[in-house]
Amino acid sequence: MRAESILRSASVLPFLTHIAEVLVELRLGLALVAVLAITGCKSEKSPEQPTIIGTPPGTAYLGVEYYYNFGAYGGDGILDYSLTNAPPWLGLEDTSNKARQGIIMRGVPGVTGGNRGEADLVDNDDINLTTTDGSRVGVQPFDIQVKTNKLSLSSETFTEGRRSEDVAGAGEGELCAMPNMEGTGRHTITFNSYAGDGSLESANNTATLETYPVLVKVLLDQPSVQTSKIAFELRSDYDPADCDDSATPPNKACEFSALNRTRAQLGSDIVLAGNGNGSGASQRLPQPDYIEVTGETSGVITLDRGVTECFIRLEVVDDRFAEPTEFLEIALTEVRQGLVSLGDSDDEVVQGITIADNAPTVSFRSAKDQSVSAINEGEAQAFKAVLDRGDAPADEIYYARLTNDEDSEGGAEADDYEFLVVDQDNPDAFTAGDELVFPAGINTVNFQVRAVDDSASPPAEEDPAQNGPDNNDEYLTITVDKGYHDGRPRYAGEGDNLKLWINEMTAPLMVGDSTLGLQPNDVAVGDNGRIFVVSSFTDGARRYVHIEIFNRFGESTPEQDFTIPTNGTIDARPIIAYEERTNTVANETRTRREFAVAFQTNRAIPGNSHAGATDTAIYYFRRDADDVEYKEIWHGQFGTSGDDIPVKVALNTNGSVFLTGTTTGAWPEETRGGGIDPYIQRIDTITDEGVEKPEIAWTAQNGSGADETVQGLGVSTSTAYAIGTTTGQIGTDTALGGRDLFLTNYSGSIEVPPEVSQLGTEKNDTINSALVDNSFVWMLGDGLFGYDRGIDEEEYVTRLDAQPQAATTLGYLLTYNLSGAFDAAISLNDISDASDESFTGLARFDGDAILGGRTSGVFQEDSPAGGLFLARIERKTEVLEEEDEDDPEEIIEHTVGLLEEVWRTQYPDIGAGARLDALVSFEDAEITALVSREVSGGRVYEILLFNGDGRWLNSAPQSGP
Repeated sequence: MRAESILRSASVLPFLTHIAEVLVELRLGLALVAVLAITGCKSEKSPEQPTIIGTPPGTAYLGVEYYYNFGAYGGDGILDYSLTNAPPWLGLEDTSNKARQGIIMRGVPGVTGGNRGEADLVDNDDINLTTTDGSRVGVQPFDIQVKTNKLSLSSETFTEGRRSEDVAGAGEGELCAMPNMEGTGRHTITFNSYAGDGSLESANNTATLETYPVLVKVLLDQPSVQTSKIAFELRSDYDPADCDDSATPPNKACEFSALNRTRAQLGSDIVLAGNGNGSGASQRLPQPDYIEVTGETSGVITLDRGVTECFIRLEVVDDRFAEPTEFLEIALTEVRQGLVSLGDSDDEVVQGITIADNAPTVSFRSAKDQSVSAINEGEAQAFKAVLDRGDAPADEIYYARLTNDEDSEGGAEADDYEFLVVDQDNPDAFTAGDELVFPAGINTVNFQVRAVDDSASPPAEEDPAQNGPDNNDEYLTITVDKGYHDGRPRYAGEGDNLKLWINEMTAPLMVGDSTLGLQPNDVAVGDNGRIFVVSSFTDGARRYVHIEIFNRFGESTPEQDFTIPTNGTIDARPIIAYEERTNTVANETRTRREFAVAFQTNRAIPGNSHAGATDTAIYYFRRDADDVEYKEIWHGQFGTSGDDIPVKVALNTNGSVFLTGTTTGAWPEETRGGGIDPYIQRIDTITDEGVEKPEIAWTAQNGSGADETVQGLGVSTSTAYAIGTTTGQIGTDTALGGRDLFLTNYSGSIEVPPEVSQLGTEKNDTINSALVDNSFVWMLGDGLFGYDRGIDEEEYVTRLDAQPQAATTLGYLLTYNLSGAFDAAISLNDISDASDESFTGLARFDGDAILGGRTSGVFQEDSPAGGLFLARIERKTEVLEEEDEDDPEEIIEHTVGLLEEVWRTQYPDIGAGARLDALVSFEDAEITALVSREVSGGRVYEILLFNGDGRWLNSAPQSGP
């Protein structure tokens, strides 16, 4: 048979690759004749050299049609073409194309030219296409590299009880037909049941379960001219001999060992075709005709010529067992027909498959739906277990067994706590146990945790290596007992866990008494729950700052204390900040704990000079991991000729001290705006002749011609943020009202000046406290009007809107991003707007904000009037939808911030005259408050603890949850 006949036969195939047609027909001769006719010139020009136009593709694929259509011009008459040094599979469609100036070159490596197969898999260099008009010759050289036509696999994550989505365009073009994805299949499994000790109880348990169809895509690089058949199989690393704890199979410690728990069991978790698909209604899952089933987990797929995407339909078994996400593989193992390749190695193609479980899960929450809480040692408290049934029927009973996560580092052991569950014979009572039952239609059940009081015989029990002052409070991570649940039907899977701290400071800690001259001003919580209290006191005519460090047990005698003379005649108003970090010394990583105390003085502290008016003094302390106590590292005095008042102090993870406050002077190389200016300052620790001392790294002073106040400081690495109010124009932003808010951002770079944003509304805006956390600025205030979050429906951004004036004072919380863009707002008032609320405390706790203050009336519904209160605010996001003006059927989504109140609690028992002086938290364990109460002749100061639900922990002993 002539080669050109073979090529013509191949040309009828509709599957063409690498087609590039360059059709250039230059009528140079006709144009020349026309010009000569016009000009009357009788001379003739010689024809141009024959020239071939186009560069063919440099790559061809085995079993795939290679095609290129050349163009040409020049010569005298019809051009003839020929190939030299060409591979045997490549030829020209016609060596004398009388229809046009051009030629088609085509072929199929491995097929045309003698069905040479992989022998054509070579590089073909210096191929020449030659054209001639009989007297002149044109040549086009080119190379062709023949490559394999590779197969690959693609898989999404599968979920039990869910089928894969249909593939758009299946059955059209290069996609094979869609398998039948309707209905569910049936598959009978055999499974083991085990006794409590893990030994085999029965190996003959069977269950017929539904299966759901899922798809793995088989992808071919290029459309082949031949039909291909490829064998495939499912694989898993599951090995019943991989046992825990020296067990031998069959044993639960083998089937559900640490290695096997995440390995899918072929024939039980996933199959190619369910074994119940043989008759009746179960025939709803017939395999497509291009899949040949050779076993439960193996088969052969046929790719018709021209197809580049096809499907292996598997069946995921929807069992009743709670399981972790499981893994297996699918492999293309052998090409049984066709010129296709198994990947780069031509050995096999492997794709990982992930199966997510759909069994109901149990999440554990506090009484107010929080994921972190605290309980007093010696008390019991109620919590909630919430079942998410998912697709499971509502009328089925489910179970869960409680445990403390063995992998948790909380330190609580079995003798530190006791679980209490609902008595099935008396639903109003609780009994010791760990088995939760979710009856039909019930998705929330209560249980209790009792923290065992083992403090009766210290110090023996409070072993420093176990539970002493150099250890944190213990905590439980309440979860399901996965080891017990494994292999047991209708035992729920693991949802969200509950972190439950055991508080050992069960009574208020007295830290000050104004009648004795000791007045605490600020508090911090540091290593292992230690409480750092800074106070001022007067001894005759002399004034001092007093630092006391109490351990987490709340013992009245501090572990350590420092007395610092201010040498001044004004109230010191000390403030404190704590930070914990790791550093490397001599290739050894150590934990370094630091705190800094700042206060004001109008005299020189020891070893320093008085700059003028009121200065700031800072004392810096450190405790390394091998130190018994905190030690003073340095102290310094800093100021201008004016009044420099420290407001907030902070430490970063590099050990730098950051300070923000106000000044009536001008710091070196800074300019005074006028009135009272805000400033931010960074002070580093340097070593000079072996002695560590402070050095100001930079100071940024920004102010208007009017007065500013400062209420907050945030630090992120070396960037500092100051938050306050202004009655002028600070920075370049236009003033908005009589008193505005501001945010200053300074990185300490001389080349980059501070960024100052003026914020608020046209009203007199004010705040009492502010902090920076989680990429947002949080501002707390109170006044006769609140705020709302509005939406600019043209730009779809949030807008701060001031509310009308209220009858009484209320509170509010605002959030901005670090660039000064408004995020969200919420107002908090008593229900009837009949009492005044003042908001004086702000802290972050487990991602939320805790607010505190006092009320003259009823802030919490049904509470006696007066006293302190706390509230918890959560920041969420909300999606707003906008119709696209250009395409009304298209929806544009905008994500904006939203603040929501989680809970509020009032504490009248603390006293109607109580005041919240400071509020902090540590490791999301407890909320720590410095509270003062009125007593005869003055005020007493106490440390009170609250959990994440707002429950007062160290109040009078309580008998129940």
